[in-house]
Amino acid sequence: MSKDFQTSWMEIFLQRVEEIAGQEIKEKVQEGKEKLPLPNTPKARKEISTWIAHAIEKLDNLVDEKKRTDILVATCPHTYPKKRIREMRALFQQLGSIDRLIEEMLKDTSWGGVPYYDYPERVETVIRITKVPFNPKAYKIAQTEQEKRNSYCHCPVVRKANMEISSTICCCSGGWDKQLWEGILGEPLRVELAKSILKGDECCVHTIEIPAHFVEGQ
Repeated sequence: MSKDFQTSWMEIFLQRVEEIAGQEIKEKVQEGKEKLPLPNTPKARKEISTWIAHAIEKLDNLVDEKKRTDILVATCPHTYPKKRIREMRALFQQLGSIDRLIEEMLKDTSWGGVPYYDYPERVETVIRITKVPFNPKAYKIAQTEQEKRNSYCHCPVVRKANMEISSTICCCSGGWDKQLWEGILGEPLRVELAKSILKGDECCVHTIEIPAHFVEGQ
């Protein structure tokens, strides 16, 4: 996990905590941050990831689930490729159907032989998105829970943490899905965490409520 990733993730996270939950909550969540070492050794990086795990635990105890979700979804530090979004929006406009769009998305297996766009499916008025493993081959042969977590999870914070970490952090990856589907549909959307490997589930699943006028066209 690089210095740039750690630094940017923590800065974005604490900024979102302040914006959504307020300065007082931010002060409580960031306690101990000033004592963190520079992320220039594996040991230091593990220590920083452990601090993040504790910060998430504090957040769990200080704010409700909706605010936690909003904070972490908005923390996602990665920018979805604009070209991909434009292509999927154009394809959606051409097909005029979320179901048919999903069929086409699943054909793109450019992420190590698995779908680039994860495994989306429409279930009535909701799009359910099951994350593809970070390392599909390693996940298939993983035996222990730690091996499964390390091979499935895309988040370097989770993979580097040397302690249990709250599944709240998984909402962060929902920000990735939010960028794509808001770009496709052209409207603000809410992303929720339905399953997490950190809760003992076999996979991580995010859900997006489809605006009613798009559902009617299915």
